[in-house]
Amino acid sequence: MSLKKFSASLKYESKDGCEYLSEFMQNPKTPDANKVLLDLVEHLAWMGAVGSQANEIKEAFERGHKQGLERRAYLDSLKEEQADASK
Repeated sequence: MSLKKFSASLKYESKDGCEYLSEFMQNPKTPDANKVLLDLVEHLAWMGAVGSQANEIKEAFERGHKQGLERRAYLDSLKEEQADASK
């Protein structure tokens, strides 16, 4: 699935009181919605590593990646069934 539009707002505060706010959105410099999503994923991985949760972040990404591949395979199988049914 290729994204047409994507944006996300990210706001957090550390236990030490550091605050962060960022907007991930398409703009003239980054018009590709898929790239904006990847920038957000990269930033979240960075946050986990900085927050001493590098292994947990990697495991969470791998779980999500596995689940996404399973879902993609399921959606592809539905398309194949629909194509076969229309023959």
